[in-house]
Amino acid sequence: MNVRFICITENSIDLAHRISAFLEDDFLSADVDCVIEVIQYSDFKKYKKQIFGESDFLIFIMATGIVVRSIASLLVDKFSDPGVIVIDELGKNVISLLSGHMGGANEMTTTISKLISANPVITTATDVNGLGSFDMLVKMVDGCVKNLRALSLEINSKLLKREMIYLYVQSEFRGYYIDNPCIEGFCLYEKYEDIIAKFKGFSNKTIDESDNGDILVVVSDSVSLVKDLQKLNLRVISVVPRKNVIGVGCKKDTDTNEFEKFIVKELVENDLIIDSLCCIGSIELKKEERCILDFSKKYGLEASFYKPEKIESVQDFYDKSEFVKKQVGVYSVAEPVCHIMCDGNIIVSKVKHNGITMAVGRKEK
Repeated sequence: MNVRFICITENSIDLAHRISAFLEDDFLSADVDCVIEVIQYSDFKKYKKQIFGESDFLIFIMATGIVVRSIASLLVDKFSDPGVIVIDELGKNVISLLSGHMGGANEMTTTISKLISANPVITTATDVNGLGSFDMLVKMVDGCVKNLRALSLEINSKLLKREMIYLYVQSEFRGYYIDNPCIEGFCLYEKYEDIIAKFKGFSNKTIDESDNGDILVVVSDSVSLVKDLQKLNLRVISVVPRKNVIGVGCKKDTDTNEFEKFIVKELVENDLIIDSLCCIGSIELKKEERCILDFSKKYGLEASFYKPEKIESVQDFYDKSEFVKKQVGVYSVAEPVCHIMCDGNIIVSKVKHNGITMAVGRKEK
């Protein structure tokens, strides 16, 4: 995470360093990798396009008017712009100016306000009405959603009108929403069976014929669960959490198509939506392996490669192969790498096919 403070006066620089120290402690305790910089406004003006594009948060300590005029030409949309926050140089008010939900400016505003005992200024409609929002619900699980922009506008508007939006969250992802205001206003169902019982009367109707146009938001990485709910002919909106990782091993120069076919087949057989993947990993020796890089690029995954000593630290939990040890220097690759990426929460143990191995894990909150 990249956080940049933009300052003009000596007072604003002092305040930026004070807040930075607080934030560094917070990020350290939460095990969040973060780079915090304090930048002079004159330097920001020279390189603002680059700084804007490379930052997760821009925190301006100056007048709001200066900020608006400085960044107006850089704005794209709330789904890609960084969170922008404005603070007066005495630290009395912290204003969430831009990308309050998806950019995290509202959360950061609240955090900073508590750290320096300031007044948080948040103006997004759902927040000021004490309601959750669809875009924040998606963000909490790094969700994959089709038409996120249009759906956020539609569902947030319905929430503001106090219209009923039903919500079901697969048990494995409920920890992301416990005591989280992003689901306020949704009608949350705890049990899958209760949803079926509630809406089984719609099973022989089309969506247009249902009495009140019910919307059911489903947070799940299960192929079968989403398909079963879609049979009810409700308007089911699928949010797929991108929390699954795969550890892989393969022989040199494995065919890309064969590699992909095997991975996809195993995900389907284990009832996992492929869009739920966020990361693929292997041993450092494989960092140039074309099949892994091609798969990573095609599905938009982060690719991580680990040194043998890192893999050795967890390999005793898994089956060992002398053959693999001779080839790559460790007894196993797929499961230990998967273990590292998901802190040991492996949900699909190692499977093998024609020199390819894979294991699937799920990141937990």
